[in-house]
Amino acid sequence: MAAFRKRLFTSPDLYMAASMSPLLGLALLDPRSFTLGWNEGRGGFVFALFFLLMEWYDVRSLLKMRMSKARLVGWFLCIAGFVGYFVAVYALKLHDLIGQMGQAWKIPEIHSWVWLWDYLAFAGFLCAVLGVLFGAKSIKQTPTPVVYTVGSGLILLLDSFFPYGSIGFLAGMVPFITNLVVFLLGASGVHVMKEPFEPVQPPAVFLSGNFLWMRGLPGSIVLQINWPCVGVFSMLIYILITAILMIKLEAPRRRKLIYFVIGAVGTFLINVLRIFLIAYYVAFISIDLKIFHQSIGEILFLAWVVTFLFAVVKVESLLVRTNNKMRLSQGTLATSRIERF
Repeated sequence: MAAFRKRLFTSPDLYMAASMSPLLGLALLDPRSFTLGWNEGRGGFVFALFFLLMEWYDVRSLLKMRMSKARLVGWFLCIAGFVGYFVAVYALKLHDLIGQMGQAWKIPEIHSWVWLWDYLAFAGFLCAVLGVLFGAKSIKQTPTPVVYTVGSGLILLLDSFFPYGSIGFLAGMVPFITNLVVFLLGASGVHVMKEPFEPVQPPAVFLSGNFLWMRGLPGSIVLQINWPCVGVFSMLIYILITAILMIKLEAPRRRKLIYFVIGAVGTFLINVLRIFLIAYYVAFISIDLKIFHQSIGEILFLAWVVTFLFAVVKVESLLVRTNNKMRLSQGTLATSRIERF
């Protein structure tokens, strides 16, 4: 039992858990901010913690912590700085100040502009804590949460300056996805209208550009779908994360490429499913979809990432065992041939 406790609760584990404890306090102080959409809250922090936990499980035995008084002081300062940022957010209205700065600079999308600083603060905090506790090289061993938070901040920065249909090649994905969603709605029993005021019984949908005119059983609403809404954000983040995971995965390049393509296709389909479920919710359940809209994307994407990674690990484990058995049988066969000779 003592050995079991020692394996579970090492000093690095306790220091990392203590380092992340401010997020628990933040979740208790403002739980709603963790359930908001990607450009309206801190829902991405949950993904970052998931990636951190995933990588920590793999590398915690490799990281060496040489704590000294200077490092201990540095660690306290990292936590104090991170906590101080959020104290400024809530006590000193830092978000309001950042928003006013964005308005003065005539930034089109203020929501994304405000929230990107939370992600950059979290990314800086992760780098600082890992560097202080385990050295700068530890960041290379646990890059996924850092890349995710930095990537989230950069996507929010992109959305701040180029919202809606501003970026042509990203906006070009919208018609294909919206038509696919309308096809799925039609297959699920929603009448596809040829004009917005066609005299048909609900539920019905009419597609005009990037607008879905929904006439649902509980009421009518118009859904505007822009490039940030169709999952471009999660696709770009997926590319960053999967590129790192594929580099770390011990497998042939061809198999890594297959995993990457499967994961990309799966992420795309999950995004289509998310938009379809939102429209289906409007058609049959309620037009008050704020909570559903804010949570369904995170739930689906996290479930997909966990399922995909678990499947990759299981497939790789099975292939490794199969290859080892084949090598063992070939070695046994070669030995028997030598003995007969």
